[in-house]
Amino acid sequence: MKYKTVFFFMLFASVTFAQQDEAAEKILDKLAQQNKSNKTIIASFTVEYKNLQSEHPNSSKGKITMKGEKYKLDIRNSVVYFNGKTMWNYLKESNEVNISEPVEDTDKQDILNHPNKIFEIYKKDFKYKYMGETTQENKQLYAIDLYPKNLEKDYSRIKIKVNQENYHIHSAKIYGKDGSRINFIINQMQTNQPVPDSTFVFDKSEYPDVEIIDMRF
Repeated sequence: MKYKTVFFFMLFASVTFAQQDEAAEKILDKLAQQNKSNKTIIASFTVEYKNLQSEHPNSSKGKITMKGEKYKLDIRNSVVYFNGKTMWNYLKESNEVNISEPVEDTDKQDILNHPNKIFEIYKKDFKYKYMGETTQENKQLYAIDLYPKNLEKDYSRIKIKVNQENYHIHSAKIYGKDGSRINFIINQMQTNQPVPDSTFVFDKSEYPDVEIIDMRF
């Protein structure tokens, strides 16, 4: 789950550039501008994980709904709700929910708890390079490699692909230093759909006999 939001996007290598790649920066700026202008984002995605011991990736599907700082993330064995202040992390197998109030870390750009920042952190935390155009599934895409400025990260690079038509993220592939590969593929994205605020609040009535663990002080 430590990569659970780096997916969308994405957002990496000790390669040093004399300056940031201008072509990549223009695309990333437009991507950020486009997505920040959306009042809501609803995206379904596939996560593929492959390590050195396996020739075939493990695959799972997920869905995220975002509205400003609010979000609901359903992936694998958990559903995370965040209403801008309180976070509910529901664990499906154990039928329990952990409640907390995450504090935003402005220095580290905490995308783990605040995925909406994913469209902003590239300017501060990464170097980037334009890798050209490519075509997948009849879609024209821009390819950009991002490299973390913090070399202690456990990944060396992230390759993102951006749809030329609407500047939506198509996919993001994370290259782990241990040889693992995690590929996030956006299957469908809708923007500016009406989403009630209740979407981002855990409703106990929907989970009979749920165990509630309140971690707030």
